[in-house]
Amino acid sequence: MFVESLAYRGARVEASLPLTEVLAQLKEHPALMVTEGSTIVGGVSRGELFRLFADYWLNDGSPSRDILPNPVKQYAREVPVVSHGTPVEEAIDLLVAGAPLVIVKDRRNQPYGLISWVEVNQYLREITGINDQDSVRFSLALLDIPGQLARVAEVVGRAGANITALTVSDPKVLNWVHVVLRVDRSHAEIARMALHRAGIDIIGENGPRG
Repeated sequence: MFVESLAYRGARVEASLPLTEVLAQLKEHPALMVTEGSTIVGGVSRGELFRLFADYWLNDGSPSRDILPNPVKQYAREVPVVSHGTPVEEAIDLLVAGAPLVIVKDRRNQPYGLISWVEVNQYLREITGINDQDSVRFSLALLDIPGQLARVAEVVGRAGANITALTVSDPKVLNWVHVVLRVDRSHAEIARMALHRAGIDIIGENGPRG
């Protein structure tokens, strides 16, 4: 998946806009791209501006007098910029490293959209199937050896159950990994029986039993 598929396109403000108006837009999205025409100036985030206001209050300043009338350009910070075709994982790495947002440019080098933790959270919910209300989740504990995920997929697939998501995390407990399997709700019993027959232990389940 590439950044253009994840980027949010409705969070852009002109550099000359006063912070008073910018705050209204930050109620809708926690980060904004700041531009002058088609030139990228930087980005602002709700959290950073609130910390700025807190500093003024703590020092007996008045944000409404000293900050809010000013153009947002004064408070925009340099943020990472990536181009169309960049893998989503690279944008996530930049956020993990501390960037408040990542700006995405299109193939003509024009501002396209931005990625913040809001978009990443939605992305993770989709790839793990959390948003899928028509599926049942099985939690599995498997030995951390090659071929285990393929084995789970083969066992469930051969039984005729439709897999909607298959994710893995490493709990750092001995040689075990935690696998989350999601299947269509109507196929839950088929998958459950197939896993048991294959000797794969189900350590947790989320969804009604058929």
